[in-house]
Amino acid sequence: MSAYRNVLAGLIGGAVGTLAMGQYWTRVAPLVEGRSEDGGDQRKEPEKDEHSISVIGQQHQPGESSTAAIGRVAYEKTEGHAPGRQTRAALSEAVHWGMGIGSGALYGALAGRGNPVKGAAFGVGLWALVDEGIVPLLGLQDGPAGTPAKGHANRLGAHLTYGLALGVTALLIDALLPED
Repeated sequence: MSAYRNVLAGLIGGAVGTLAMGQYWTRVAPLVEGRSEDGGDQRKEPEKDEHSISVIGQQHQPGESSTAAIGRVAYEKTEGHAPGRQTRAALSEAVHWGMGIGSGALYGALAGRGNPVKGAAFGVGLWALVDEGIVPLLGLQDGPAGTPAKGHANRLGAHLTYGLALGVTALLIDALLPED
C-alpha cells in the first residue's frame, strides 16, 4: 500500500476517532468522573499556577480545556483581543478536530496498514506524550498533580477510544480501497 493511501486512511480514521472521542466524553466520562449529590463536579478549582509545570507560564484560564486555550491564545495573538463565547467554542472545536484529523494522518504515515491494536497504542501514546506531557509543559492545562485520578483516567479512556476507532476505520479503509 502506498504512503498516500496510508495517510488518507489515517485522515479518515482520525475524523472517525475524533467523533468517537466526543461520544466518550458525552456518554462515558460522566460515569467515570462521578458527580456530587447536588449534580455538580466534585473537583475543586486550583489557584492560578498552583499545579502548573509549564516552562512558559500558565496559558489556560480556570476551567478552560487545552483545545479552548489554544484557540483563544491564537485568536488573541492575531486579533489583539479576546474572542467572544461563541467564537471560543468554535475555535475549541476547530482545534480539537484539527488535532484529531492531523494525528490520524500521522498514524497513517507511521503505522502503515490500519490495525486496531496499533491504533489503541497510538491513542495511548498521544495521551502520554501530548496530553500528559507537552500540553501541561506549554501551560495549556494544569500539570499531573492538578487533575484528580479520575480525570487522568477519563483522558486516557478518551484517547484509547480515539485510537481504537482510528485503527478500525483505517483497517476498513484499507480493505475498501483498491490496491495501487
